[in-house]
Amino acid sequence: MNARLFAVAAAAVFSVTAAYSQEYQVRGITVGQDNPGPEVHVHQDGGAPDAGVLEVKSFLNHEGTTFKLKGRKIVLTTQAGAASAKDPAQLIGSCELPAKGGSVILLFVPEKAGSPTSKIVVIDDSKKGFPPGSFKVANLSSLPVKIELEKKPFDFKAGEIRNIEDPPVNDASASAVKGSCESEGEWKMFSSGVWPHPGGKRVLQVITDNADTKTVDIRGFRDVATPP
Repeated sequence: MNARLFAVAAAAVFSVTAAYSQEYQVRGITVGQDNPGPEVHVHQDGGAPDAGVLEVKSFLNHEGTTFKLKGRKIVLTTQAGAASAKDPAQLIGSCELPAKGGSVILLFVPEKAGSPTSKIVVIDDSKKGFPPGSFKVANLSSLPVKIELEKKPFDFKAGEIRNIEDPPVNDASASAVKGSCESEGEWKMFSSGVWPHPGGKRVLQVITDNADTKTVDIRGFRDVATPP
């Protein structure tokens, strides 16, 4: 093979490889119970109709799924097949993954009862983006929230996701915690208790709206896996 043909062949191989070069390690969790269901079908936007199946759990462990994708945007449905992405009864939602691949958590927040539709939040699962020993607080509510750990305040705007690294602790290596939100012109406490220090692990704290109380709910997910 002469140099020109070799260059053309190499370019073709590189082009195909590059198109499918983004690899993602994905774990799925939900703040709902049966929504969106244990199996979520992943479809590439503008690519192959079926990229694979993601298992969605109510807890975090080491089990995830590897996807090799063309493009960042994915569409998620309750069934296999390209037609499901166009069926509102089967459509869960869509999201964009990081451009350079890597490890992520897809967090599903159900939008209404009786429908699989969910808000899908992409959480950086890398050691740099979510360090061991930290809390990642995702304020997915529509309200400003204040988290006090050992009386040290951490403010979160509506929609803000941020780490609390090296959290203040007491002699028991835990943090007395109080959570408040600004609702109807005043600050209302929605949670109090104790957060044990994550140690070498990590904890994801998810805050969502509570339509009944006009305040918010908070739920913690302790990650028992070692971050990549």
